[in-house]
Amino acid sequence: MSGPLVKICGVKDAATAIDAARAGADFLGFVFFRKSPRFVTPEAAEEIILDLKQAAFDEGFAMPRLVGLFVDAGEKELSEAAPLLTHFQFHGHESPERCSELGLEFGVEVIKAIPVTGKGDVSDASDYEEAADIILFDAKPPPGAGQPGGNGVSFDWTLLSAYEGETPYIVAGGLTPENVGEAVKGQKSREAFLGVDVSSGVESAPGKKDDALVKAFISASKG
Repeated sequence: MSGPLVKICGVKDAATAIDAARAGADFLGFVFFRKSPRFVTPEAAEEIILDLKQAAFDEGFAMPRLVGLFVDAGEKELSEAAPLLTHFQFHGHESPERCSELGLEFGVEVIKAIPVTGKGDVSDASDYEEAADIILFDAKPPPGAGQPGGNGVSFDWTLLSAYEGETPYIVAGGLTPENVGEAVKGQKSREAFLGVDVSSGVESAPGKKDDALVKAFISASKG
């Protein structure tokens, strides 16, 4: 499948990981933030990844890149998960310097989430131009949400016209199989646009992915 890259975030079990990878997901995200309904331990993620690698080998589908989502995590937390991952995704107050240091220290690529409410937020992403490998533009969490992403809230994608950086970016926030085609259509002419990210938009309940919705989302994104 061609088209934008697709990230399925908040994977909690091997069946979901395998089904998503089989359907063409390019990234799978594991949430290492305890307050999230999608939280997994590094041990649980490792089991899922072992099963996924076996299925990829047996069936011949491509292994997705493996992303760990963190919010202001300490070294211990990062070091436990790093050997499993290709990317760290930071949703906290990590500075550009911190992002750059951690990527080098642990030998992973860095995705930095930028919560968006206005054009100023999009312009601020330029601070991470050298520090992150990918920028993830997400909707700002509603008051009292308790988690930085996966809230099913969208933002005005036209605001991304303010982004002038060269670092590739991914669009997240309130995407579903129904609206992702529109989101992609509005971005695909932009050189830095890399792909889309979904969590709650492919769930039947918080933290429970729906295989049919995952497949529909990937198909709508890449179609």
